[in-house]
Amino acid sequence: MPSVRRHLDRLVWLALSVACVGCGKRETSSQPSTASASAAPSSPPSPQASVARETIPAAREPQVKPGCRALVVTGDASVDGTAITVSSLLDGEHWVELAAGSSVSLRHTQTSREFKLIGPGHALPCRDGSEQILLADGQLSTSANLGVRPGAEVLIATPGGVVHYGDAALDVEYGSKGLRVRVKQGEAWVEPEESGKPRFKNPVHSGAEARLPSSPPKPQALVGACESAAQTADGSARRVLQGEGSGGNDSLGARAAAHMRERSKARTACAIAAAAAFTEHDPAARQRLSASVAHADALWQSVPRARP
Repeated sequence: MPSVRRHLDRLVWLALSVACVGCGKRETSSQPSTASASAAPSSPPSPQASVARETIPAAREPQVKPGCRALVVTGDASVDGTAITVSSLLDGEHWVELAAGSSVSLRHTQTSREFKLIGPGHALPCRDGSEQILLADGQLSTSANLGVRPGAEVLIATPGGVVHYGDAALDVEYGSKGLRVRVKQGEAWVEPEESGKPRFKNPVHSGAEARLPSSPPKPQALVGACESAAQTADGSARRVLQGEGSGGNDSLGARAAAHMRERSKARTACAIAAAAAFTEHDPAARQRLSASVAHADALWQSVPRARP
């Protein structure tokens, strides 16, 4: 009997041992291992997530006002006492002074028009960022086939008159002998200031030359003509907004055409006045005349509001 009891005890112990081993396996499999739990957070993020975190919105580039970029500089050329160097940007608000024998080749930053200022002289290239050059005295030459666009013109203004062209190679000179324009390629229009003479048969074609005689400086009178032309243009703009009249000549189309003509006259008169104002020797008077021209320019360029 004792042997049988010992045999039974051994069987019970073996059964309990097997049962405990099964329980241990189930408990181990039901609990995540510490290594697995610690490894999960350290797994590398997906490429998409990395790109999303690292992508930074590009900053918007500031709008740069159009002007003239210096391509070639020879000799002594400066703006307000500061020497012009290659790649200098001229803002169209400060005059360029050129010594004898100096020159500056410029390109409009927006339209790619190119021209060359030749000293001695004073000029305001790319006036207010536009395709407009004021030449108080000195010379300039223009290049053809650059920056040409339908309806776009370059305006060169001197105290004695203006030259404007769409696509032409010109040599322009203004000084004590008056205005001289030589057309090397293309065609140009030459117009004296309002009271000046002679009147040309425009356009002046390639190979031809036009001259305007010199006249005493009269900046005050030219600024007055600018102001008068600006007021006329402003009045014509307001008439465009008026109701239809009874007469056929008072149609909207006729009023709009008249306004365009008056705007063109004001633009020319005020460009001439701006060039003439710089010739005023007294700094205070020059500043006052230039301010009057700026006010007149703002007037003829303004767009009046229609009354309700």
